[in-house]
Amino acid sequence: MPILRDIPITLTAEQVIAAQGERRVRPRLLADASEAIALGETLWQPLIFYDWFDVKAVEGEYAHLLTPSHANGETILHVGPKADLLDSARRVAVSVVTIGAGLEQRVQELQSSGESLQAYLLDSVGVVALGAAGEAARCLVEETAAEREWGVGAHLSPGSLVGWRLQGQRTLCSLLPLDSIGVRLSKHHVLEPHKSASGLIGIGPGYESTTVGSVCKWCALKDTCWRRRKDES
Repeated sequence: MPILRDIPITLTAEQVIAAQGERRVRPRLLADASEAIALGETLWQPLIFYDWFDVKAVEGEYAHLLTPSHANGETILHVGPKADLLDSARRVAVSVVTIGAGLEQRVQELQSSGESLQAYLLDSVGVVALGAAGEAARCLVEETAAEREWGVGAHLSPGSLVGWRLQGQRTLCSLLPLDSIGVRLSKHHVLEPHKSASGLIGIGPGYESTTVGSVCKWCALKDTCWRRRKDES
């Protein structure tokens, strides 16, 4: 199971401010965001942990993956009513992306010392950095699909895709030995460190797109997500 560690992340103050939903960009806030980015660069440790699995079948709300190391040789994911997004998938890449625990720990220290603005900005930096690491994972999938002259589907995640409950993260993450990268699932099915994310992307000759698609219009967070694409409204 490959682990990618050397993931370049380049952020701008404007990106960080956009993550906060700010409409007016104040010079002082730009300067503070730039300082938070500089601090974040000393703290984040991005990595991508992933593996590929063949798709046995997609039936109703369930996707059946061939997983020889698991019981009965397969793992069944209850993706929900949009499981049909995997109808064209021959293989799926299951991944967990994280930027490590260092940034989160520093955010907590800043909050404890009463430096609320700095903590808030650094936390926003972590959110954007995690998104950048996730983009690197999507590029990896696109490159693999292109080598086969296949297309790619959308990035699907438990707790984000409507109908795929957060509890589904436990089954999905069971496909990767997370302890080897210092990530765990809490009893509430949340990844820790919190600046971590799981998901899967299908590839196959039946997909028409060569780039990973958006599921914004089916996202459980579509009304509040700052990254929602305008063309998905």
